[in-house]
Amino acid sequence: MEIYKLNFTKLQLEIFSLLCLKAGEKLSQREVAKTLEVSPTAITNSVPKLLEFQLLKLEKVRNINLITFNRDEQKAIELKRVENLKNIYLSQLVDYLRQELPGGTILLFGSYAKGEDTNTSDIDLAVIERKDKLLDLQKYEKKLNRKINVNFYTSWKAIPKHLKNNILNGILLQGSVEL
Repeated sequence: MEIYKLNFTKLQLEIFSLLCLKAGEKLSQREVAKTLEVSPTAITNSVPKLLEFQLLKLEKVRNINLITFNRDEQKAIELKRVENLKNIYLSQLVDYLRQELPGGTILLFGSYAKGEDTNTSDIDLAVIERKDKLLDLQKYEKKLNRKINVNFYTSWKAIPKHLKNNILNGILLQGSVEL
């Protein structure tokens, strides 16, 4: 298979994206169909390929098929990490932060950056070399279905060592890192 060809249909990608946003929740195939505005049959036909790649789990309860993001599969977590980063950019959160915090270094860190977040996790951002600023993040929290936690640090030296390692293992969204 060629790397530039899609493995999945548009609907399968939408199902995966929805399950990433709602990681930790069990959704019926009917709920997924309603959310994505497609027929339940279309969901039923799309699920087997996602199961084959172990991106989701299927649980049958009576006559209802419940699907959930597969947090036990490393490949699923890696793809969720990509999905999370895509959502950060598509939500225009990064554009907003660049506008509001020019010159600051902005890093995404924590469970969201690693793709290990659930629907109850927050999004952790570190802003280095900037003073605290009140940011209006409600619009982005709604789009991303997560609370956004922004930590401001005046310099790299002001960050405790254990937290510094966590931040440095995150994803650089703006600026550069010089130690």
